[in-house]
Amino acid sequence: MIRKIFRLILIALVSIIFVVTSCKTKSLSVRVLRPADIYVPGKIKTLAVVNRSLPAKGDGSRVVNVLEGLVTGEGIFVDRNASERCISGLADGLLNSPRFTITVPTGLDIRGTGTAQFPKPLQWTQVEKICKDYSADGLILLETFDSNISRNFGVKQKTKKENDVDVKYTEHIASIDIDVNTGWRIYFPSEKKIVDQNVFVDRKGWDGKGLTKREAERNLPKIERAVEDAGYFAGKQYAHRISPTWIWVPRKYYIKGNDDFKDAKYKVQAKRWEDAALIWKKYVNDVDYKVAGYACYNMALASEVMGEFEIALDWAQKAYSEYRLKSAREYINILENRIRDAEALNRQMNE
Repeated sequence: MIRKIFRLILIALVSIIFVVTSCKTKSLSVRVLRPADIYVPGKIKTLAVVNRSLPAKGDGSRVVNVLEGLVTGEGIFVDRNASERCISGLADGLLNSPRFTITVPTGLDIRGTGTAQFPKPLQWTQVEKICKDYSADGLILLETFDSNISRNFGVKQKTKKENDVDVKYTEHIASIDIDVNTGWRIYFPSEKKIVDQNVFVDRKGWDGKGLTKREAERNLPKIERAVEDAGYFAGKQYAHRISPTWIWVPRKYYIKGNDDFKDAKYKVQAKRWEDAALIWKKYVNDVDYKVAGYACYNMALASEVMGEFEIALDWAQKAYSEYRLKSAREYINILENRIRDAEALNRQMNE
């Protein structure tokens, strides 16, 4: 009996500690600019985007593509339509880019191999003409496009209530995964240079559920639409690879320490970071080392939000080295990455 009571008290204490600890901080999201994965010279400001993945007229690969569509169940010309959606995905992904202006020429019919094999690079005279006609500094060609579909089926035992009685039943699950293989080239005519030639495989999947296998299959999207959506997704992924992208990242700050910290919390919620920083700065050398550590950590966050990454790193290092705030160690790594990203962004945006 005594052991049972002691166990209950211990559980209660652990619960209280968790509640108190979890109330020390407050989470928020910060919008940051992530650098591109692929370097594109800063002189390229405007890009023209063209689909070259379709086979040449009279090319035997067109017949092969039709037969492949019939055999795999994809349907005729599914990849053709999906490749056009891929171009739309790239264009939409770059539409709000802080790096590029995008143009999609209409009426251009440039053909490639129609397979996963790259065609020969486009002639520079043709690249120069397209860029001149559409006031572009560079040309992106979708050189290859291919999709592959995999289907899977499974079952899962589940329980539901019927008249207050647990009834077991079998749930059927049908899934399709579409791998989209895209090959891209970026042409830079003023230097007659191909600045990127890459192949990417992007996957998008869907699940359908039902009481029977057939019902589960019916709850999947039609193959044609799924392949087109996967193509659009692949285009957007390439946009993220070549252009800096705004993303939301999680951050936290300390709201416990003293009454002033509570006041600073409301300043943060009102996005008045400078006012919040004035409050926290008063406590960065406080006699209470915990309060001082929290204040230094919060100063690091305020500095990061205001774009002062080196200063933010100094505050985080102080929180860890002088006040042993363990959470500051992870934040130091994050800030070091942000400094490296800022250097890459400066090169990508201001060359």
